Amino acid sequence: MEQKLSVIMASDVVGYSRLMGIDERGTLSALKRHRQELLDVKIALHHGRIIKLIGDGMLTEFRTAEEAVLCAVDIQREMRMRNADVPPGRRIEFRIGINIGDILFEDDDVYGDGVNVASRIETIAKPGGIAVSASMRDTLGNRLNIGFEDAGEQALKNIERPLRIFNVILDDGETPQRERAPASASAAPSASIQNDQVVESNRTILYVSRFSNLSGDPDQEYFAAGIAEDVVAALSRFSRLNVIVQPPRLEPGRAGSTPYYILEGSIRRLGSRVRVNASLTNVLRENIWAEKYDFDLVDVFAIQDELAQSIPAALNVKIEEAERQRVLAKPATALRAYDLYLRGKHLQHSRRPEDAGIAKDMFLAAIADDPSYPRPYLGLAWLELVKLKWNESVDIDTALATAFTWASKALQLNPTESDAHHALGVIHLWRGEAERAIGCYDRARELAPYNCDLLAEYCDALGYLGRLEDAIRIGEMAVRLNPSRPDWYLWDIAASKYLSGDYLGALSLLEKMTEPGPAYRLLAATYAQLGRLEEARRAASELLKINPDFSIERYTSRAPYRDKALLARYVEGLRLAGLPE
Repeated sequence: MEQKLSVIMASDVVGYSRLMGIDERGTLSALKRHRQELLDVKIALHHGRIIKLIGDGMLTEFRTAEEAVLCAVDIQREMRMRNADVPPGRRIEFRIGINIGDILFEDDDVYGDGVNVASRIETIAKPGGIAVSASMRDTLGNRLNIGFEDAGEQALKNIERPLRIFNVILDDGETPQRERAPASASAAPSASIQNDQVVESNRTILYVSRFSNLSGDPDQEYFAAGIAEDVVAALSRFSRLNVIVQPPRLEPGRAGSTPYYILEGSIRRLGSRVRVNASLTNVLRENIWAEKYDFDLVDVFAIQDELAQSIPAALNVKIEEAERQRVLAKPATALRAYDLYLRGKHLQHSRRPEDAGIAKDMFLAAIADDPSYPRPYLGLAWLELVKLKWNESVDIDTALATAFTWASKALQLNPTESDAHHALGVIHLWRGEAERAIGCYDRARELAPYNCDLLAEYCDALGYLGRLEDAIRIGEMAVRLNPSRPDWYLWDIAASKYLSGDYLGALSLLEKMTEPGPAYRLLAATYAQLGRLEEARRAASELLKINPDFSIERYTSRAPYRDKALLARYVEGLRLAGLPE
């Protein structure tokens, strides 16, 4: 028997028996569709786990109160859109109850007071509504900027004591405007396609078709289905994607201004090997990306794990590239928040001051268009952090304070935004707050484990903190998973190789960079440690051309090395290269 404290969400369909009496087949079909397209996706997005299905209802376990409530809000708000054109008497509406308490797992079933209370709370929730226990309300506080209505103490069936219950307020009609603040981006109405109408959103729609089994072997059906499920779960963690498990109902050219993409795949067994093909197309069915993967059919679960990393990582990169190109082709006058953000991000890592200024204008314009959209705030935070890392003349305290303000605002709007935790990790690192930095990075990785830029940045952070083997391993994972990796991935890995004394390994990576830029600093030190002093001085000269304010003293006073012996090794190389003190 296993027992643990968890957040439990209970849900069922209002008037299910009545709906089945009216149209049994139609009701079952609609419920299945809502579960596959909405509930399963939102639960995966918010890191929930379905622990029991009970007819028209289910029990779901979450790690945190925030994730459970944000998931429930997402579900109920989207169900309102789905029901907009359905006659009132035929609508499927969910009731949701959420509680914190003990769960007991035994004999493939779940028990416990926490489960019982959640189930009873669900029975008194309003149709299309969410009810939570007082313990949930106290745990959440005001962190999510979601309103609650005190429903008072309620006597629940088979629960000895009355419990105080709160209803979650889902729209402005339920509470005065002054009591509400913008909900998180996760809780905002997500993009969906209903009845051939596109609902605008700040997230891209990705349809995932079930992978086809081309093996002629029915036993491989479970393998194909498992790959699709794992890929969907991983993709759902990217907060800018709405992942839907089915092909789209729209015909090419009827997508309006909301972009969407389609992932399709197939499985074919070839003797003792298996080939998996995956492809990504846009709304016009133009090919964006395709890849084939060949494996020895030894460990099926290892194959699924590998694909659940590789495919989402590649798609995250390729969809962002496609979205950026789409936006760059648009006239500026036609841009809204999402497009303005993407155009700003295109210039975010530029080292030219004029590009940074344009990016800042784009992010500010996106905020003006939609103040509740968190990613432009992150764009502003990263502009400060990019300046900090690549320009020693920037005032470090001012840059960190400004970045912290913008990143904190993004986190307030969406507590499950991986990039917000990522940015805060960088800020804490450069403030010398190592443990807080690692906590932020780890939380970011929980939310988006296959975000390649995050992995590469984590490699950089671990190098500064002296965890060199971990840094190299994670950096190499980022390179492997990103089919379009930028040069700075190599720089981050090379830095840890240099610090570990592997100067040849560092050099082999640095010489693959097409535009070393600030990496000339590391290249100069590496050549110097290898005794190639003429090349070291040339690299030092290139560094001073792009960063004339560089000095060893300024660099050492800012760089967040935890182990000063590692910093001393770097400084030794810089001095040998002839860089100014």
